[in-house]
Amino acid sequence: MAIDDLGPAERFAAGAIGEPGSRRFFLVATVDGVDHAVLAEKAQVAALAARGVEILLDNEVDSDDGAVERLVEAGLEFDDPGEGRFRAGDITLGLTPAQLIIVTIEDAESEQGMRFMISPEQFRAMARVALQVVAAGRPMCRWCNLPMNPEGHECPARNGHHAH
Repeated sequence: MAIDDLGPAERFAAGAIGEPGSRRFFLVATVDGVDHAVLAEKAQVAALAARGVEILLDNEVDSDDGAVERLVEAGLEFDDPGEGRFRAGDITLGLTPAQLIIVTIEDAESEQGMRFMISPEQFRAMARVALQVVAAGRPMCRWCNLPMNPEGHECPARNGHHAH
């Protein structure tokens, strides 16, 4: 497998482009001033954020809350990266002895990928924004727990007869 080792990233962001219901989710690592964007699924973004925070807690990795707040306030937005470098497949997280997080993202369609390192503060800032972006999607139906479209929803739990 050919994984590009990008080294330390000065920025790591997760977010979405587009309107709820037709959003495209991305993970973007900025290394040496160059954005490396990867197309991801909404569930991958949510799972990455949640699992990474869990790893930091389980390993008792401290982070500077003020630094996390400054990273969030500085903004983790990005311009539309088009299709991105590739579509994310497996995403793995590791922890170095110096408590840096190693993020490896493999291409879903080939044996390519990329790896970079970030600080716990960078990860926590990305996770906070990512979870907000994921939660800002379409409202969920209270009966079937599926997303509702602005024009209505044929609820399978209500046998499709009730659009709300």
